[in-house]
This record gives sequence, C-alpha cells and structure tokens, in this order.
Amino acid sequence: MNKEEFLQLVSKVSKGTATDAEIARCEAWFKSIDGEVRWNTEELGKSDLKKKYLLDQIQSQINQRENSRKRSLFFRLAAAAVLILLGIGLFFFKTAVFSDTAKQITVYKSDVKPGSNKAYLTLASGERISLTDASHGDIAEQSGVRVTKSATGELIYTIGKTNSLSKNITGSNTIETPKGGQYQISLPDGTKVWLNAASRLTYPVCFAAHGERSVELKGEAYFEVFKDKSHPFKVKSSGQEVEVLGTHFNINCYSDENVVKTTLLEGSVQIRNSFKGENDAKTVLKPGQQSILKDRQVKVKEVDPEEAIDWKNGEFVFTNESLSSILRKVARWYDVEIVYMGTSENPPTFTGSVSKFDQVSTLLHMLEKASKVRFTIEGRMIRVKQ
Repeated sequence: MNKEEFLQLVSKVSKGTATDAEIARCEAWFKSIDGEVRWNTEELGKSDLKKKYLLDQIQSQINQRENSRKRSLFFRLAAAAVLILLGIGLFFFKTAVFSDTAKQITVYKSDVKPGSNKAYLTLASGERISLTDASHGDIAEQSGVRVTKSATGELIYTIGKTNSLSKNITGSNTIETPKGGQYQISLPDGTKVWLNAASRLTYPVCFAAHGERSVELKGEAYFEVFKDKSHPFKVKSSGQEVEVLGTHFNINCYSDENVVKTTLLEGSVQIRNSFKGENDAKTVLKPGQQSILKDRQVKVKEVDPEEAIDWKNGEFVFTNESLSSILRKVARWYDVEIVYMGTSENPPTFTGSVSKFDQVSTLLHMLEKASKVRFTIEGRMIRVKQ
C-alpha cells in the first residue's frame, strides 16, 4: 500500500466512513509492517491544525468503538500511524513499529519473565504469611474476622455476624508486594484494592472498631471504595491524605518518584496536603483529573485516567514518557536492576503501549527500534547504553 492509499484509508477511518472491507485492509496492512514505513515522511504536512483535526477525529472513533476498559488495538495503531507520519513523536506497539530506517536490534543472551501475583500478609499478631504459597481457602481468623484466599488468588476479609461491630477487634494487617509482584484484596468494608509491584497497604482488621475507614499506602494502588456516607474512606500516603465516600481512583506514591499522583476515574475525592495547615483549602478532583504533589505543592491537570491504571489492566502505556521513568517501572515489575552506561544529551521520550505480561526483551526491543538506546541483559541486571 502506498502513501496516498494509506492516508485515504486512515482519513475514512477517522471520519467513520470506512467500510468493513476497508477497515480490514487497513488493519491487515498494520499487522504486516516489518519495521519500516515505506515512504518519505518529509512530504507530509505538519500544520498544528491538521494534527489537531486528525487527532480529534481518530479519538472520536476510538471513543465510539472502545469499551470502558480496553481500547481497540487497531484504532490505537491508526492513531499512532497518523501521529508518526505528522512528525509528532515516536510510537511503538506490539504489532507495529515505525522508524525511518531499519536499525540493528540487540539479540539478548538471556531474558526476564514478567511479574505475577505475589504478596506477603502480616497479621496483627506479627505472623507473616506468603500468599503466593498459601492454599486457597481460610488463611487466618482474627477475633471473628475471617481471612481467605479465593480460587482466583484474591485476599478477602469477611466479618462474622456475631462480632461484626465489636469494639474489641483491634489491630492492623499489612499486605506487601515485592518487586515483580501484584495482588488484589477485598477489605473488611467491601472496598476492593489492586496493589502494584513493590507496594504496601496497612489497614485495620475491622474498620468498625476504629470509628473511621483509614488505610496507609506506600507504592501504588487502585481503589474501588465501598460507598458509606457515614464513614468516609481515607488513604494516607506520602505527604497527603485522600478522603472519599465511594469512588474509583489510583494513587502512585513510590519513594523513587519525585511526585505523588492521584488520579480520579469515578466519583469525587478531596486531597489534603499534609505540608499545609488543617484549615487550608483541600483540593477536590473530578473524574478525568489528576493531582500532582511536588515540592509540597498540589497542582491539578486533565488526563486520560485509563493510562493511570494501565498496570491494573495488564499494560504499559506511555505518553511522551522519559526513558528513566519507563525503566523505573521495568525495574519494579520485572524485579531487575537498571545500570546506566553513560548519559544522553538529548534523552528520548516514548509514546505507545505493550503488554506487561511479555518478557522484558519485548519491551526493550521496542525501545531500541524507536531510539538509539541499546540494552544488555545480564541475569537480573539490565545495562543501558545511550
């Protein structure tokens, strides 16, 4: 397919006028790409208005055809192709990689498998349980509160009928994921939490005994809070406290990141900056907004909330993301050490997506194809040459 035919097809797709046969043809072309775009990208116009028009049209089609959690791969590829041809940036995907010239790609002598469901549970008594090794069924019983591991690996708390509101049920539990681990938990109040790699969540055995629903987070987690107007749900993390009644949101507060990001998907949350006084105004988020706590200040911006929970949905999604930021995620999920061999005067940024359940070499190959960066895998160490 030549440039003119390709652009005609993408134009029809972006306008919603493409037939099923044309969509199938365009999709087949995407899947057949072997790493090279076969025309001169310099011939294409690069006006901001043209970029915005194509982006808006393609995004409209994506919104119409995607479900609530998973975008169509084809339309993401179509959007990526138009962007790369208009000179906006570098994109890489599982089935299509765009570059002006073929590059020599590293053949790795070893590889690293992706992370999986792994976590440790510490009970109020101090007993530490490996959830990875624990059998399905009851794991512990704490003053009438049953802790079980479901057949799907989820940790579930169930409050017994007789002691459901007992003020004597005290103490806290902590669930911790190592590097290369993730886990899902259903808290005593029915709130569901997805814990990312290298993260820790501490919570009461029974919220009723504490008079409030309050948990502490280190790392990253996605919350679907059970609605209870009488008892707000609070999440304490690095330098902030998030308060909600019932909502869906994500908090990223890793110690090796220089910011704390809170992203709202549904409902409403208010954020108190711990560096400010109790009477200072709280920041309120609306769905599609993200707060960023940096240098003791909170700023709010509009974002695609689905990108914030890419990890929960089994993906790595990058939008103009730096190499160092991407490799911090790689280090946590694949449990590897990143070693930089020199620095770059013009460090690249990347936009694209890939399954996080692929081996690490898949992601590294894509980064290499889209840049001059090269990697070497040595056991659980990845050396980076820029």
